[in-house]
Amino acid sequence: MNGFKKYVAPLLLSVALFGGGNAVAANLLVNGSFEQPGCSGSCILDTTAKTNFINGWTTFLSGAEYFNMPASIGGSVAADGVVIVDLANYVYGNGGGIQQNFATTPGAKYRLTFSAGNSRYASRSGEGVIQVKVAGQTASFNTPVAKGVTVEWSTITYDFTANAAQTTLAFFNEQNPYNNFAFIDNVIVERL
Repeated sequence: MNGFKKYVAPLLLSVALFGGGNAVAANLLVNGSFEQPGCSGSCILDTTAKTNFINGWTTFLSGAEYFNMPASIGGSVAADGVVIVDLANYVYGNGGGIQQNFATTPGAKYRLTFSAGNSRYASRSGEGVIQVKVAGQTASFNTPVAKGVTVEWSTITYDFTANAAQTTLAFFNEQNPYNNFAFIDNVIVERL
């Protein structure tokens, strides 16, 4: 029994502390869940003065909506934390977006994971499209089709290869914001 304690106990401790070699890669993005600085209700980021309002992110096109999900759509939750971004900025009809630059190694492979959401709140269709541009590639993803007012989320994964020492990740939507939502949250980029 003493031999068991002497050799197996340290092994079990190291597995518990280090996850048995399945270490979680670090998110290369800043503020991927948009929690900083936060918003008590709904914040419209549609002016030059508000371009850098969300820590780590910059808005473009006509900006974005940034809001506290439980305070804005009753009974709904964010995918992570409490704040989310809606790329379909309802103040203007010409689309909205956010972007962030991060360090990469040219030729290295990366994985983007994010949560896409939608709702039928305020007579929206419950459908939407999220466009992503990263490392010179553009892809479009459908949000889940919402069946009611409560926001429905799905996880989207997209792999890409970096082509520079700095990469820009951009999310945008050019749909009619009076018909569609395009919610994003919990954005993660990890090196593979």
